Amino acid sequence: MTEQEIVGVGPAFARYLGRYRDVFRQDRTAAHFDTYCRGLLSDLPRKSIEPIALASGTTVRTLQLFVTTSVWSYDEARTRLHRFVADTLADLPTDPVGTVG
Repeated sequence: MTEQEIVGVGPAFARYLGRYRDVFRQDRTAAHFDTYCRGLLSDLPRKSIEPIALASGTTVRTLQLFVTTSVWSYDEARTRLHRFVADTLADLPTDPVGTVG
């Protein structure tokens, strides 16, 4: 991908993450979810809490607490993800091999 294409993905990714904002009880927890997801997709050589937190300007302990103690609706998030994948696949042209991915 070109640098311009990568920058263009940002708004679409923000919209995608926005689908899950209300599964968290607090807005700040949802913001940590955004930070964590962006870190996992970044070009960081290590995708663990500390490098993600430091690269994003978040304190390490804050992101550790997000991962270990945050209250959120896992079942609802999973349901939304399944629905998103099913809707996306339904809109794709038929693959003669019958594969996804």
